[in-house]
Amino acid sequence: MAIREHKQRYGWMSGLATAFDLLLYVLTFAVAVALILAYCAPYVNPNTVYWFAFFGLAAPFIYIANALLMLYWTVRWRSIAWLSLAVFVLGLGNVGKYFRPQWGKTYEQPREEGTIRILSYNVGGFWGNTVGKPESKMRAIAEYIRAEDPDVVCMQEYEVNYINRRAVLDSLLEPLKYKAVYFAQTIRDNGGWGIAVYSKYPIVGKDHMVFPESQNSAMWVDIAVRKDTIRVFNNHLQTTQIDENDRKFLRTEPLSDTLRNDKAKGIARKLKRNFMKRAEQADSVALRIHDGTPRVIVCGDFNDTPMSYTYRRMRGDFVDAFKRKGQGMVFTYRRLMGVLRIDYLFHSDDFETVSYRSEQPEWSDHNPVIVDVRLKRD
Repeated sequence: MAIREHKQRYGWMSGLATAFDLLLYVLTFAVAVALILAYCAPYVNPNTVYWFAFFGLAAPFIYIANALLMLYWTVRWRSIAWLSLAVFVLGLGNVGKYFRPQWGKTYEQPREEGTIRILSYNVGGFWGNTVGKPESKMRAIAEYIRAEDPDVVCMQEYEVNYINRRAVLDSLLEPLKYKAVYFAQTIRDNGGWGIAVYSKYPIVGKDHMVFPESQNSAMWVDIAVRKDTIRVFNNHLQTTQIDENDRKFLRTEPLSDTLRNDKAKGIARKLKRNFMKRAEQADSVALRIHDGTPRVIVCGDFNDTPMSYTYRRMRGDFVDAFKRKGQGMVFTYRRLMGVLRIDYLFHSDDFETVSYRSEQPEWSDHNPVIVDVRLKRD
């Protein structure tokens, strides 16, 4: 009798374990397929097939799921672990877009002589990521810029409608002796919102592009740096338009099934629409970026991840400064669990990346990107 009960008890547990393993087998295959689709996302224009872009957006989470499953099957000594490993190795070149190994302790190094420092920052209209008056946020950001002492500052969501903020910011940055400022407004009928470049070097050429049916824009300036002319692109591409209510839903706020489905569909529609708009904008700007002009730097808030069509088109054959000098896993968007790098600095092969940093001040929902570059000499 006891033996029979023992067999029944452990037979039930064995069946449960088998069912659990079967479920994980299915999940492992699904994650492997999802990761392959994420690898494909940069090569598929969302205006052709939009759903690849969702896999590209979710790539960091898919990577983590694949790693956990690979670890589980390795511990269980199951051959399916090779599937997870093979899919990971297939896209090994993409890992450097998210993570760069950090060997040993790092110490803040003094700025090297002969370098050009570029700071790119979505300042969030100076309203900030936390409650506070915009004037105080502006002063805090100005103090931060003064401490970093960049040669070129590229700002996105540069909002100057109220209290003549542009004059206030110019005054706060006056000690840095910026010789030129170029502001491009985005909203045509209510100027004051847009993007801006501050430069210690003379601006000898400039232009900008306001995207149709969008409050986003791009601009470029030609800067005379000693005997050379450098072209700097400052970009703010189509936003996701995910608002605070959407973020509450993503934080698993309890809702009825009907409301949950409606909300999920609404977010998906927003993402789809803006994937497509961003792709069109990236195509337009990329034609200007990659037209053969030498000595080009591209920075800004692209509102898209490294596994996206937008990233691939904007980068082209340029160098991603993070891939050269970044350390660890860097995120530049402070919300959505802090895993998204959507602010970038690329440069043509005329430069070498000397240093890369992205710090985490709380004055915006984005982190600034600070890069030192040096012109190569023959």
